[in-house]
Amino acid sequence: MSYGHFKSVSEVARKFKLKVKEKSFVNQLKIEISEFYFSDMMARLNDGMNFINEATICERIIRPTLDLVEVKYELLRIWSHVPYNIDKKKGLVGEPDYLIAPRTQYGDMSIPPLCIIEAKQEKFAEGWAQALAEMVAASFQGAKISYGVVTTGKIWEFAQLKGNLYTKDPASVSATDDLQKVFDILNWLFDMANSSIENQEAM
Repeated sequence: MSYGHFKSVSEVARKFKLKVKEKSFVNQLKIEISEFYFSDMMARLNDGMNFINEATICERIIRPTLDLVEVKYELLRIWSHVPYNIDKKKGLVGEPDYLIAPRTQYGDMSIPPLCIIEAKQEKFAEGWAQALAEMVAASFQGAKISYGVVTTGKIWEFAQLKGNLYTKDPASVSATDDLQKVFDILNWLFDMANSSIENQEAM
């Protein structure tokens, strides 16, 4: 069993004894994206050829969006489809779409405070089940708080896991309607992830 085998948030919550709550929590941190790259992303979002399958969405929409934010953060790296095997018996194994984490002194991935999932075939319920399982895995490694994003490339949703409380923000943000807002929220999440890493290193 792997992260992708979980089909609902309630399934994950029951298995790992979590509380589930829906509440607004995301914030925005302004990020300046050059006009060239911003216009390029808008063109990609409005070109149906970039949404013909899951691989295309990941390569042409999600990853370029994340790259434009990640470049602002020296500590953080985007780990794409790398093994993240924490506990096989509990189903916390697999290769997540994207984990945002620093690199260890040994060159591999440290604890990821942020995970990002493509909602395959726009199935957000299953996407959030997988994201939450990955956030639980990070907590098993010692993360005090972790964040999750599930997206179709056009629609972006957000959640966090703090202790045993999973909080899902009710907002769904459309990149085609407000791409700047998507960038600003992602920048805030990267900043929060970066802060959590710096706090851990200071301990």
